[in-house]
Amino acid sequence: MLHAHGSGITDWTFSDFSQDILATGAEDGTVKVWKLPEEGITAGEQASTLAVLNVQSPRANSVRFHPTAENVLTTLGNNRKEVLIWDIGKEAPALKVESESLVHSFSWKGDGTLMATTGKDIVQVWDPRAEKAAIQTGKGHEGIKGSRSVWLGSSNFILSTGLNKIRYRQYALWDARDLSKPIKMSSFDSSTGQLIPLYDEDTETIYIIGRGDSTIRSFQLSDLQSEPTIAENMACGTNNSLFGACLLPKMSLNVMKAEVARVMTLTSNAIVPVSFEVPRKQYLDFHSELFPDTKGNAPALSASAWLNNENGLVQTVSLDPSKRQAQAKSNDTKMSPSQPIADTIKEKSPMPAAAEKSSPAETVSQTPIKADITKSSSTSSPPTPVETLPSESTTTPPQQVPEETKTASSPLLAAKQPSEAASPAKVLPKYGAASVSPYKYIAGKPYHPSEHFHDLRGLSSDKSGTTNLIQASSKFIAVPIAGPGGRVGIISASKPGRLPTKVPSLQCGSSVVDFKFDPFNPNILVTASEDNKLRIWNIPDEGISEDVSEPAAVLSSKTMDKTVVIAFNPVAQDVLLTVSSDRNSAGIRIWDLNSKTEKHHFEHGDVVFDAIWSTDGQQVATTSKSKKIRVFDAVPDFKLVAEGPGHQSIRPAKLLWLGEMNMIASVGFGLGSSREVLVYNLDDLSKGPCFKKNIDISPSVMSVYFDPDCGVLYVAGRGDRIIHTFELEESSLTALAKYESGTLQQGFAFLPKKHCNVKAIEIAKFYRLTATSIETVGIKVPRARPEFFQDDIFCPTKDVESPAQSADSWFAGEIKPSQYINLQPDGLVPLSEAPALPQTNAKKKFAIGKREASDDEKRKDLMKKMFATAKDVDEQAEKDKTPIVEDEEKEVADDEWDD
Repeated sequence: MLHAHGSGITDWTFSDFSQDILATGAEDGTVKVWKLPEEGITAGEQASTLAVLNVQSPRANSVRFHPTAENVLTTLGNNRKEVLIWDIGKEAPALKVESESLVHSFSWKGDGTLMATTGKDIVQVWDPRAEKAAIQTGKGHEGIKGSRSVWLGSSNFILSTGLNKIRYRQYALWDARDLSKPIKMSSFDSSTGQLIPLYDEDTETIYIIGRGDSTIRSFQLSDLQSEPTIAENMACGTNNSLFGACLLPKMSLNVMKAEVARVMTLTSNAIVPVSFEVPRKQYLDFHSELFPDTKGNAPALSASAWLNNENGLVQTVSLDPSKRQAQAKSNDTKMSPSQPIADTIKEKSPMPAAAEKSSPAETVSQTPIKADITKSSSTSSPPTPVETLPSESTTTPPQQVPEETKTASSPLLAAKQPSEAASPAKVLPKYGAASVSPYKYIAGKPYHPSEHFHDLRGLSSDKSGTTNLIQASSKFIAVPIAGPGGRVGIISASKPGRLPTKVPSLQCGSSVVDFKFDPFNPNILVTASEDNKLRIWNIPDEGISEDVSEPAAVLSSKTMDKTVVIAFNPVAQDVLLTVSSDRNSAGIRIWDLNSKTEKHHFEHGDVVFDAIWSTDGQQVATTSKSKKIRVFDAVPDFKLVAEGPGHQSIRPAKLLWLGEMNMIASVGFGLGSSREVLVYNLDDLSKGPCFKKNIDISPSVMSVYFDPDCGVLYVAGRGDRIIHTFELEESSLTALAKYESGTLQQGFAFLPKKHCNVKAIEIAKFYRLTATSIETVGIKVPRARPEFFQDDIFCPTKDVESPAQSADSWFAGEIKPSQYINLQPDGLVPLSEAPALPQTNAKKKFAIGKREASDDEKRKDLMKKMFATAKDVDEQAEKDKTPIVEDEEKEVADDEWDD
């Protein structure tokens, strides 16, 4: 027996990652973390205390470990009005969730990004690392007695149990994206015993046990990726009143007997296991259709990584006994040399082992109760593995969130996709088979390390999420550097390798908010800083070797305040657009950098997150805090021409003009932290997006880039390891292969298409910024005949480095189209003019065999025709034959009679 506290125990739980780690809470307001002996507690082997946490409350209620991060413990505090999240071993909680009402229970989402809480007449969803306030609130169970919640794995749905006003016990199924009303709420009976929900993520089954009941109810869930349904299974009766229950870990089940779950129930004097089995004709083989890979016991993240907004999914393991041993060895080999949880906690907070004596507890054994159940098809087939989410380790969770509702991968997914989509005016060219995306197998590959920029020090990553931390021209790379005076480091793109300890910088005099290179002059950089000034820097061709504090020009306006966006016109030289807050009434200004003057000033009237030019430089689109997307004619009077609804979240979003297709895309957040792409047709912007794509679930703002030649969209979040790629089609975005790296990215900067290695079929080239380096990455398309110029992929591209007109002509209202350039290298034959491939031996044999088979068929057909002809002749002869007359019936002529 473990003598854990000097007062009554309120709750206890085991770690998902170490079966010998136990956390206990007590009425004295303390939580203790214990290391249990491997062989159990005996007179000679006692448990040792790893950590003691003080929740600053009379009682320590509801103790739970985090589902993906190691050494993260969650408790209730402040008389149930706070949820405390601890990094075990530290004296104070790392995070707090403060509720205005009493919290009855909490539950973590399967990926560890969101938390659900329930209380009297309330259910809420929180993102503890991003926001202090609840991101969703709904009306929950009305009863005073404690309600409970359980998040249904990594889906977007929550199940809660509680009582209504007249003490009827009920359960409710909620969509975490919209808690305004439950998807379903149903009542059981009028008992006062508290309901305990237990969720089996692998089989999508809920087991509900009521305290004092003798029946275990089970419910089958399905379609958790789209429109969930819940159906009640046959109840399992027991012979005793039950006071508590838990699910046995999957790896402890007897899978060779098709045991899909085992509920450990507590009676007044015994612990009774109740086994749920699926009948099968034979039990000699492992039934893989019943047992998908389940979560293993290796944490996906450390506590510090999770607290630094990293996300990850626990690696799955097979339940097949023949694979378990090999998989265990493989996991041991692949795991990083991290220490066990107990050793890690000891390093954080060394504590002496407990010296209390304990006596072994008496155990009462009882024959297990078996409940045969027949699972539906949704249970029998293993879930499909999910795509890797942005900042996750290379793991495979047991459930997949489809691309239409993904989550994906915080936290919350967006509303449902519209059923119909408007067709774009311009249809992008298709390459390859119609049923397969032409870029399905695109692959990102870093250049050789000698082409990277190493040992970057002092990167300033505290900028707003809307600020891209890296900008590049054909000659230079610019990144913000930490330190006083608003520093922007300038790196020569032609000199990769180890960077100097102190990167030469442009000193702006105040913290930099945004910076951009002039697309038509790679030596010009414009910076916007918090002192409300625009600085124009002219960088020499050889770069800078020391800090520079004197810009070529400084622009400012008396009414301009807090510049948030700067954007160069894509066709007119020296035309710059800026967006500033201007005391909560956003102002949009257009500058002539040639004359260093402000040409136009328009009041937007809302907090603007992003502003972009159209590809022809004649219109401007904005997205704002009012959840609106607006399109203006830039000249002559900045007239509003279209307006439509944006994302449902007030968090920042990014805009993209999709080439010349008269469409724009907005990359932002749905409800919660569900990241999504909305695509709009500008012919009818007021109707909202014509289609959308859910990306994943994460709180970080995303950087975006669109390749109009290939129709490929690149999306990546700060702090992620993955760059998502999508192909824009007529009415949808098709997910392509992702580019995944082992380091966290802070941003990317794409180079114009003409800087790609066309001979290597490189369709994109960009710089990827990490905390300590800048990597050069190429995106390539595998082709069968790479020795030819792939003219079906490399169509004539817009010359984005040469202006189509001057600033004076643009301000005068003239419209001039951009020029296009041919990317075909000298001496490279286009694929469309390439000779036909010579016939291989295999094809020759196939052709000969085909010809021989054809000759045999011809001979058979000829014989059939001959037989048919002969048969027809015989039949016709039979028809023409004269009937035979018997002798006695023949007439004899008179002259034939004998005299």
